[in-house]
Amino acid sequence: MKFLYPEFLWAFLVLLIPIIIHLFNFKRYKTLYFSSLSFVKHVDQKTKSTKSLKHILILLSRLFAFIFLVLAFTQPYFSSNDSNEQSLDSVISMYIDNSFSMQANGAEGELLSEARENAREIIKNAPLDTRFLIATNNLSGSEERMLTKIEAFEKIDEIDFSTMTRTITDIVSWQVNSYQKNQLSDNVKIQSVLLSDFQKLDNESSSTINANNITFIPIKLNAESRANVFIDSLWFSSPIHKINTKNELNIRVVNKGAEDMVNTEVLINIDSFKKTIFVDIPNNQSITSKIGYMDKSLGTKVGKVQVVDNHVFFDDTYYLSYEVKEKINVLILNGEDAVENVAMVLDLDNYFNYLSKKTTEITKNDFEEKDFVIINGANEMTNGMSNYLSDFISTGGSVALFPGKSPNISGWNTLLQTNKLPLLGKRINSGTKIKTLNYDDPFFYGVFDSKTKKLNLPSVATVYQAIVTNNSIANSLIELQNGLPLFATAQKNGNIFIFYSSLHEDVGNFSKDALFSTITLRMAELSQRKQPEYIVIGEDAKFPVYEKINKENPIHITNEDFDFIPQTSTMSGINYIDLKDAGNIQQLEANNYTLKTDKTIGAISLNYNRKESNLKTNNKEEIISQLKKMGAQSIQFNEIGGETQLSSIDINKPFSYWKIFIIFTLIFVVIEMLLIRFLN
Repeated sequence: MKFLYPEFLWAFLVLLIPIIIHLFNFKRYKTLYFSSLSFVKHVDQKTKSTKSLKHILILLSRLFAFIFLVLAFTQPYFSSNDSNEQSLDSVISMYIDNSFSMQANGAEGELLSEARENAREIIKNAPLDTRFLIATNNLSGSEERMLTKIEAFEKIDEIDFSTMTRTITDIVSWQVNSYQKNQLSDNVKIQSVLLSDFQKLDNESSSTINANNITFIPIKLNAESRANVFIDSLWFSSPIHKINTKNELNIRVVNKGAEDMVNTEVLINIDSFKKTIFVDIPNNQSITSKIGYMDKSLGTKVGKVQVVDNHVFFDDTYYLSYEVKEKINVLILNGEDAVENVAMVLDLDNYFNYLSKKTTEITKNDFEEKDFVIINGANEMTNGMSNYLSDFISTGGSVALFPGKSPNISGWNTLLQTNKLPLLGKRINSGTKIKTLNYDDPFFYGVFDSKTKKLNLPSVATVYQAIVTNNSIANSLIELQNGLPLFATAQKNGNIFIFYSSLHEDVGNFSKDALFSTITLRMAELSQRKQPEYIVIGEDAKFPVYEKINKENPIHITNEDFDFIPQTSTMSGINYIDLKDAGNIQQLEANNYTLKTDKTIGAISLNYNRKESNLKTNNKEEIISQLKKMGAQSIQFNEIGGETQLSSIDINKPFSYWKIFIIFTLIFVVIEMLLIRFLN
């Protein structure tokens, strides 16, 4: 026999008190004198014998009553190892789904609260020597430790919502791996309790496990409603943010419910701009609303868009931030066939701050703090310049490539191949008049009032055939009559633009046409080094910081209630914040944050993944089927919701010996009372 609370055994020492009182009768007797004692002596002996027996019986009743009371408080139990028959150890491996979909309301409150209460009930009713393995969506190393009953209760109380999303396969595979780490033998009886809403996920997969000694007990928690309205995403129609220039913000709102939503309130708050709109969203559909506003000042802007919803709350708000800069820094590298028109066009707008240098004079330092580099009429493309440009592109910089009249094809193609652009081929002199512009590409968004084929487009005398390779990722922006691209773009970390001809006047008058000025200004506008408007926690790996950072002052992510030093890395002089680490994901919450070193260097906005926003769940057959695919042989499916209670769930329960001891305690108390009352 073992005891759940053995410290109560010290109470047995109190048994000494009634024994001492019984052994040393401290009552004083008064002496009475009689003339004849023969008759009195006979009565006295009979009474004294009866009283002595009565005292002994009362003492024993009290002792037994107290013994059984103490034993009841110690809660004794028989360990499986103490049994005469060889039985199995018992382990309950419990998974409590604490993903955001568990914010939905069940019959008795949030599903996570119901899961915690059901978990407590299971732990309470489990055999007293049961060991527990409590897992959540975090699946951290600390959750691999076996727990006692008391520790399991404490663990349940600590569980809160997690940003992590897990599939059934993730959980069961982790559990089996934890059994191996805890060196559980095949003789151990394991009950795997899965408390979840069993949400449908797009990335569900399956793997095979050894489940011979595992009984799976999936307990599905049902929400009263699976409706949900949420902000799915935000984006700007144009990536350009200039002072006193219109921004058009796109807001996608999704309705996952079975009913149409009418006059749903959406709140927009960006810097000093505040607006409320009302939208109608058909059932199981989405709508996109466009909001226009202007930035009245320079600097960092932070904001949020919120939908008013009464179901699940984690996805009601979307955060964003961006910077309105005063200038875009441009570097013009002039080659042998450079034209003056490039610099003349940039002079039209003081928003562009440019520096001109010859291609033969450049150094790596020339690329620092630049947003946009223009190669103007270069014939030679050396390995050094090619490497500079590739590094610049990889760190978010943008490049425009205008070859000279006689480019070194080999050198140029090395650069183009590295950056996944179509290569320069042979010269072509026919069909070189411009046929059409790709109006549908974001490059031309807002440039023209309408799509028209009546533009007076220029022509070039000679073009280079664009050779598309297997890894080419370019889009044609201007197409010639011969079907070849004249002007194309590709997007990596930064934008890359290439002109498959020369701007030199010997080749044509393109550099003197209004279309050239238009695309040059547009390239420069789109080339501002910018950080993402937001980061989705767990998805986007790195966030660039273009400010120079002193190693003695690490980057902090802060707000009023939070201060966190993230992991950082450096590539080509640019610092990157890494937020994909599991530890970082568990610490971060969706919100707007300030980036600081010894000074404020910007802002970062974090949003939760919307995987948990679709509240559709797997049914009984789908859950059982998935477990069987993994190799589960024993499955006891249970469902909680409405009138279904946990008491119907078949989990091994211990025999409550303490109740028997309480009954014996009461019996001996009654015996004591009867002895005092009737035994004279």
